[in-house]
Amino acid sequence: MPRATLLTARPSLRRLPTRASRIVQAGLRRLLPVVFAGQRLRRDTRAAASDLLEQIAASRRGECNLLIAFRHPSPRDPLVLADLFWNALPSEARRQGRIDQKPVQLRFLYDRGIPIWAGPIIGWLLQRSGGIAIHRGRLDRPALKQARETLSQGRYPLVVAPEGATNNLSEEMAPLEPGVAQLAFWAATDMEACQDRRDVHVVPVGVRYCWRRPNWSHIDARLEGLEVHLGLNRDPSKGRRDRLLEIGMTLLAALEQLERIKPVADQSMADRIEDYRLHGLRKGESHFGLRASGTLQERCRRIEQAGWDRIYRENLDQLSALDRSLADWEAREADQQLTHMRLVEHFTSISGHYIKDQPSFDRFAEMVELLEEAIGWIEDKPWKGKPSFGPQRVVITVAKPIAVRQRLDEYKNNRREAVQQLTVDLQRDLERLMSTDIPKTHVSD
Repeated sequence: MPRATLLTARPSLRRLPTRASRIVQAGLRRLLPVVFAGQRLRRDTRAAASDLLEQIAASRRGECNLLIAFRHPSPRDPLVLADLFWNALPSEARRQGRIDQKPVQLRFLYDRGIPIWAGPIIGWLLQRSGGIAIHRGRLDRPALKQARETLSQGRYPLVVAPEGATNNLSEEMAPLEPGVAQLAFWAATDMEACQDRRDVHVVPVGVRYCWRRPNWSHIDARLEGLEVHLGLNRDPSKGRRDRLLEIGMTLLAALEQLERIKPVADQSMADRIEDYRLHGLRKGESHFGLRASGTLQERCRRIEQAGWDRIYRENLDQLSALDRSLADWEAREADQQLTHMRLVEHFTSISGHYIKDQPSFDRFAEMVELLEEAIGWIEDKPWKGKPSFGPQRVVITVAKPIAVRQRLDEYKNNRREAVQQLTVDLQRDLERLMSTDIPKTHVSD
């Protein structure tokens, strides 16, 4: 996400209600193919559309309510999924001769922070596309209540990213947050209490990007650009992976020096990155007085929320001149801590094993882009990697739905264990979709 320099405290964040508009969605539906054409992104969605049509039909017959759980490797995923439900599904319904060929109306959870860095226009569009804004770093009861009611009522499919955030890697998934499983059980419990015999189906949806025409000379050119930028000598005897690792280590060493971190002798890159991440998290948690617990993503979200609480204030106009100056001071300090936390997030996905496990063009390209993005974040200016890696393709795949009603007895006996098991099963299915060979047909322009 872009950076912005913060100078003063700001009024508190207001809740963004869902204001779905079919007119706005119709306009976006027609605009999406133009956007993808400009991005040179092809969508392979026919097989996924066919599978989802069966689930949509079952939902409309009153058999189940749908919770769509999708992989979230890229910020473009919401647009890709909107195109799937608004364009690809009606097109596939027409191809199959189905009666109902209208775009599928959705409700989806999105981070309340998106309109902060993406701007009010994006926030307005998210509201009118069916979005439910949620504060990820705290217990957002109103948003959770709305999502729970949406799923239990079953009028619209509810779309959620169980990873919680993007990791920019198409073939490696972040640990899933338990919120999706908990939502599914809440809805199933509510429906049982109302003697609603419909089931809740959690539908795993895979999203995977790849470059259509791999060009290794472009990888070499981008690596050389990074080497020049970091002052490294070009060594023709080194392979691409070694060059990429040297770039990563050089960048990491600079950040360690900035933070006064002294790496242990012969420490691996993975261990050094982990130490850097933990140092950054502890620094933010210490500043805000937070307890260090949970996963990396959970800790980042708590730091983010603590920063927002100091930046976005209630009753700013009622503060004295001195108190307002102190609030501005505290807001700038909080913004600086959030900047450090974002840098930690940039390094969440950088590792040596991603390339070592499978040195494909796509994996090399993704890691190069991650390093370029991290440098751009540090220098506070976008890094335009040249030459371009070229046009891409996104493949959507769908796994069999996970029925929740049959797990309700387990949930009543041991809620934590039932939520954990459903999360494990969902992660297994998403990982299986992620590792499936990409088909060579059914590509939409």
